[in-house]
Amino acid sequence: MIRTQQDLDEALGRGESVLDVDSGPEEELRLPRGAGSLFSAVTVHLHGRSRMTISDSMVMAHDESTVISGPDGVVTADGSATVLGSGVVNASGRAHVLAGGSASVTAWGRAHLELADAATARVSGEVSVLAGDESRVWAGGLAQVQLGDEAMCLVTGMAPDGGVGIVTPDAVTPGREGQVHRADGSLSTLKGPTTWCQMFHVAIDGGIATVYKAVDTFWTTAWAVRQKIFYTPGTCPTAPDWQDADTGGGLHFSPTAFQARQVVRSCTHVVSCGVRIDELRPLTDDVCKAPRVVRACQKVDD
Repeated sequence: MIRTQQDLDEALGRGESVLDVDSGPEEELRLPRGAGSLFSAVTVHLHGRSRMTISDSMVMAHDESTVISGPDGVVTADGSATVLGSGVVNASGRAHVLAGGSASVTAWGRAHLELADAATARVSGEVSVLAGDESRVWAGGLAQVQLGDEAMCLVTGMAPDGGVGIVTPDAVTPGREGQVHRADGSLSTLKGPTTWCQMFHVAIDGGIATVYKAVDTFWTTAWAVRQKIFYTPGTCPTAPDWQDADTGGGLHFSPTAFQARQVVRSCTHVVSCGVRIDELRPLTDDVCKAPRVVRACQKVDD
């Protein structure tokens, strides 16, 4: 069992693949960058009331342990563990998560989340969420979400014996699937282009929304090449088969570069494209379409 920073450093030096830590709350251990990352074979388990700071590591927090995570960290928390940071967090049990920056949290059970900045969370079970700043929540099950500032919540599902509860400064409202709630009490849906963009933090400037497309080496996709559509940097492609409907033809995009890569996992490049928000048509949670690109495609840095 690892109890001190020296124990941790020595275990890493020996190349141990499973690190069990029970250091107590009085000593905060630090895991060096690269140790326990996605590309290493090291698994870190925190027990008891251990505290650890990570940058790009993958850590499993149990009992009443605490993890302070950087933006590249990945934490799985259960029991009554606490996570503070801006990385990726999977929380269950009675875990307590304080997430900021661009943190991405998935939570179930009776976890409690506090979101700030542009953090996002997808929650179910009996999770409770306190969402502030420009954070975003996708809530299902019996989740209870308190909204403040510019935070927004999309209700994604309901439990048979109850549903999502939305708490704003002026009211407590039962959520209905498909509704987008704001702290000021207003309701909308993702069918509205502006709401869709705001929910995903899509940048809008002068009526032009910046969306993303994953492409291959030739700046196209298996479907687009048949339509002779290319997203070459510096160009503004147009859809030859545009249909102003919820389905059908058009140029398809994602709200973030990460989501674009999830749509086309074999992609070589990702490009950003400017489309008119009054021409943008949301299709799903993570896909929209438009008839044309009006601000030229630009390669996104890897």
